[in-house]
Amino acid sequence: MGKGVGDRVLHHEAEARNTNRLTHKLNVIRFLHRTGSSIHYCIDSSYSEEAYAHARERYLIGTLGRYDQKRGPLTSQTDGGEGASNPSEKSRACRRESLWGDGAADLERQIANRYFQRLTSVQSVTLKLTSTWTLARALRRNRTNFPMTDRQAATLAATAIANRVLLQPNALLPRRLIIEKSEFIIENGVGCDMLSNDMISIADSKPTFEILRLTERGFRFIISSLPVALLIDAGILSPEYSHGD
Repeated sequence: MGKGVGDRVLHHEAEARNTNRLTHKLNVIRFLHRTGSSIHYCIDSSYSEEAYAHARERYLIGTLGRYDQKRGPLTSQTDGGEGASNPSEKSRACRRESLWGDGAADLERQIANRYFQRLTSVQSVTLKLTSTWTLARALRRNRTNFPMTDRQAATLAATAIANRVLLQPNALLPRRLIIEKSEFIIENGVGCDMLSNDMISIADSKPTFEILRLTERGFRFIISSLPVALLIDAGILSPEYSHGD
């Protein structure tokens, strides 16, 4: 849903085909391509004055409803209108930053806490600031197998969001992630626990810079324990899972 001139209507499908960017809108288009569906276009109306086009855009978005507000199917990230004609990347960047919430004594801990609290409620966030945390060590399996937890699922979702990785079996998730220009690392304990319960395996074992490979078991647990709509809206889960597939 949107307004534009010339061949603007075709730009999103071209972007989905020719880039690796992860957004809800582009993931929907890629899902349709994978399932053999055709993309259809409908030009609702045309105007000689932009103000009328903005008004019509706002009306249609309000009537059909936005997915992120749970009001309809649209992947639009704003309500439309002047100043929001093509806000997708800026809007999504601001959206990602706004999801990392407050609550800790220092700024860096607040940054790490925010998105975690949107994904799942935890007492201890599993992300450590690399500039001050000196205890990072290589990940290894524990002698004891601990069960999978929502906290572990949120850890993997957090690095997927920060590193713009689509969640799926065999997805490669860096142990390190950048949030608001600060580098964080997944703490030793939760990383070793996830290895032990086969939620992940190690694709690249460089100590403290590991690349984690998401297993089928781990993927299924994430989408069963975290809000699927939030993962889809963040652009890291394919829309095909919106109905629990």
